[in-house]
Amino acid sequence: MKRLSVLSLVAVLLVLGGIGYAAWRYVAERDAHFCRACTRPVHSSSKTVAVVDGKRGFYCCPACALSEHQQSQVPVDVIELADYLGGGPLAPNQSYIVRDSDVNACLHHQPAVNPDKQPMHSQFDRCAPSILAFRDQGAAVAFSATHGGRVMKFSDLASEYRR
Repeated sequence: MKRLSVLSLVAVLLVLGGIGYAAWRYVAERDAHFCRACTRPVHSSSKTVAVVDGKRGFYCCPACALSEHQQSQVPVDVIELADYLGGGPLAPNQSYIVRDSDVNACLHHQPAVNPDKQPMHSQFDRCAPSILAFRDQGAAVAFSATHGGRVMKFSDLASEYRR
């Protein structure tokens, strides 16, 4: 009888542990797919990873991560960007960005509507102006020639936001 009780207890603990692990994985994966600041989907071409309060956070774009610092007054250290053209990871201090082009991966969503089902005009969007990261300056300049915007080093832009 005692052996059956011990086995039952072990089985219950294993089931509870499994449920806890599954819940933890669900939350961890959800956090990697939705922006920490605006809850929009994180796109592979503009994904930004930053450390905030000692915790790693995922953002839909560099603009969202940098505006998080401005709005919360908590230091946001961007540790990884995504190459807009290839989607691969970039070191922030070795990347170039195009700011304020006519391309913004975050703004492909349905507009908010008022009670009369009419589109509402947005006064502020934390993902604007767009900031797109590039592996090399030549690619950023070529993109800017077609889509507008200003080319600069990401480190220079980040220092503007820290002021």
